[in-house]
Amino acid sequence: MARHLKWAHVYRFYERVEPLLNYSVPKEDKPQGSRILVLAPHIDDETIGCGGVMMKHVAAGDRVAIVTVADCTPARIEEGRAAGAILGVQRHEFLPFASKTLLQDPAVAERLRGFLREESPDLLYLPALLDRHSDHVALNQIVARLTQEEGWRGMIYGYEVWSTLTPNVVVDISAQRDRKAAALACFTSQNQSNNWADASLSLNRYRGITTGAGDYAEAFHRMTAARHRELIAQVWR
Repeated sequence: MARHLKWAHVYRFYERVEPLLNYSVPKEDKPQGSRILVLAPHIDDETIGCGGVMMKHVAAGDRVAIVTVADCTPARIEEGRAAGAILGVQRHEFLPFASKTLLQDPAVAERLRGFLREESPDLLYLPALLDRHSDHVALNQIVARLTQEEGWRGMIYGYEVWSTLTPNVVVDISAQRDRKAAALACFTSQNQSNNWADASLSLNRYRGITTGAGDYAEAFHRMTAARHRELIAQVWR
């Protein structure tokens, strides 16, 4: 019964986003905002999902900070710092939490609350709320609670990692494609079992072709913080 109810909530979510399918996906040259906070459950998620857009923010003079939450081993931190240097971000923090424990440890939310206050972002990037990984879902639930408690009213851009999404905005990253490939190549520990550079860039190529945004594009589900909380409440009651 619990499983049936869970999927009933998911179906209701898709009923709400289904009208988006009746329109061409809007295109943005660069999402509007000068202070950017990117939340990544694991090292490499941010580069897979929005590495090209981060480079566009940096090129425009925006401040970009990345916070990686879980499984930050010394080897993976080294990889993450190398990728971050290619992306050009101004701040990259690695937290000490374990995967699949994010909702159980109250320190996770408190550390993220601190970053939200310190960075005072205009935009938040994080995995799309139905991305197929428990840590990605947990991070969305934590963020929904924090934006409510902190009264944060910026825009949230959900990015693709484990699951494709129904996008309502795409960004052309054709000019950033080669540097994104170089950043993805830094994650040698992850690329040993799967070619994430090929997978990510193939998805970007697909998004570029199907939306007409360019040769390569990153796709997002963009929403207000209030809308994000509403959808979280509908799916996980």
